[in-house]
Amino acid sequence: MERIAKSKLFDLLGVILVVGIAIASGYLTETLAEVTNWGSWARWVPFGLISIGNSVLSIYSTRLTGRMNNVGNWIGIINAVLSGTIDYLLGNQAAIVTYPVTFIIYIFAIRTWMRSEKYRATKPLTGTKKWLVMISLFILSMAFSFATNLIGWKNGFQQPLFWIVVIAFGLSLTANVLNAMKLTVQWQYWFVYNFVQLIKALVQGNFANVGKYIYYIINALAALSFWTNLSAKTEIEEP
Repeated sequence: MERIAKSKLFDLLGVILVVGIAIASGYLTETLAEVTNWGSWARWVPFGLISIGNSVLSIYSTRLTGRMNNVGNWIGIINAVLSGTIDYLLGNQAAIVTYPVTFIIYIFAIRTWMRSEKYRATKPLTGTKKWLVMISLFILSMAFSFATNLIGWKNGFQQPLFWIVVIAFGLSLTANVLNAMKLTVQWQYWFVYNFVQLIKALVQGNFANVGKYIYYIINALAALSFWTNLSAKTEIEEP
């Protein structure tokens, strides 16, 4: 799995996958005029191409952080801005709250990673402190996800998809905070998050996204292997 984390071919496979999904979904040539009522000028804005470009940025952000490269966090900032804008234009009113939070977390991630030694994860939390931090972080993330998603859903309690979205964003928020702390355990959360997103895609009948989330699940496992092995080597090298 560690070889997959380092593989440039697997990077390329991710790009081919998201572009292929875009073509299959038919939004490659979509313009801003098709998703907004901003006037005739909007037809000249290639909304589909921008969305695809943003998906490619997401791939490289995830792949680079999986290789413990801080450039992935810088790309993550750009991705958060574009994703928030795109989601809001597509009707997700909660995006005006959720994505700025993600943006701020990435800022903290960049600072933490810059201050730490390259290719060295933060030592994992242990004992009571570990469980207190993990449980508190998870509960706060889920509570925030629930509150913000209520903004964009009507009668959300009655819809199974609402709860899937709440769980998915809560997991991603938890994983992003753990990434900001440069903790290896984040990849276990990313694995669960992508598995939930896979279920969401199946529930929605969005089979084009099934392949994408299978890719992200494999990537999470590969990154977990890379980070774990790197931490083990670091411990051996320490006097």
